[in-house]
Amino acid sequence: MDTNLISVVTVCFNAEKDIEYTIESILNQDYAHYEYLIKDGGSLDSTIQIAEKYKDKFKEKNISFRVVSKNDNGIYDAMNKALEFISGEWVIYINAGDALYDNHTLSKLSEDVSPEYDILYGNAVLTDRGKYKLLKAGVEEDWQKTNPMCHQATLTRTDVVRKFLFDTKYEISADYDLSLRIYLADASRLKRLDYVMSIFMFGGMSDSKIFKREKEFNESRKINGLKRVAFPGLLIFKNVMVYVIRRWATVILKGGFYSKKRGWYSTKAEAAREGEKK
Repeated sequence: MDTNLISVVTVCFNAEKDIEYTIESILNQDYAHYEYLIKDGGSLDSTIQIAEKYKDKFKEKNISFRVVSKNDNGIYDAMNKALEFISGEWVIYINAGDALYDNHTLSKLSEDVSPEYDILYGNAVLTDRGKYKLLKAGVEEDWQKTNPMCHQATLTRTDVVRKFLFDTKYEISADYDLSLRIYLADASRLKRLDYVMSIFMFGGMSDSKIFKREKEFNESRKINGLKRVAFPGLLIFKNVMVYVIRRWATVILKGGFYSKKRGWYSTKAEAAREGEKK
């Protein structure tokens, strides 16, 4: 394992519409001590051909870049399998359609890596319909009711991920479960960072299957012995209703929903700056 080397991993399947956006955000980093792996699930579209176009560009920067296309059993199985092909001490998953926040993200992260920590996690910017909104990283108390970490904004020690692994019985919430188990093993080895690490698009699997996600959160909390909320069913219902109301509001209000009053801004920089003030 290469000390302090950061492994960036993109898991994808039939992602020809999104993969180039993600690759560009990683290629344009001003940091040199990282490697990049695309773990594809056997795409039938042009995902692989698009990715292969970038091999020479990464080579010019002396960055190790590898594309592995093998069948897998879903996103979390793919994220586990990707560990076989990386050599960095640290790993961050930036999947197709997501991006590192800016060209300096890995440089900033490299200044925070330390033997003291197993996880470094920070803020993320959500994007939807050309607008941006800051999602602040949570605090320890948030494990009780939601996920305080966004996996696109989480840098984890690779050997720790290999030790715990993503539990593939969870369709949507294995990232929550993994981080929770690491947290419960030793909370002192997690560090919250006060800057934005990534951008991710609204409408992924965890958003389209909100009820299942909340049920899996609750199951993980129960299995891992976390003190449960008094009425977990009510918490699930509340979170699902918040999501449903939001989606209906976007239909009814259309562009008016994405207003500054609701925390949405025209650029990612404005969202990060103004969101931090609130």
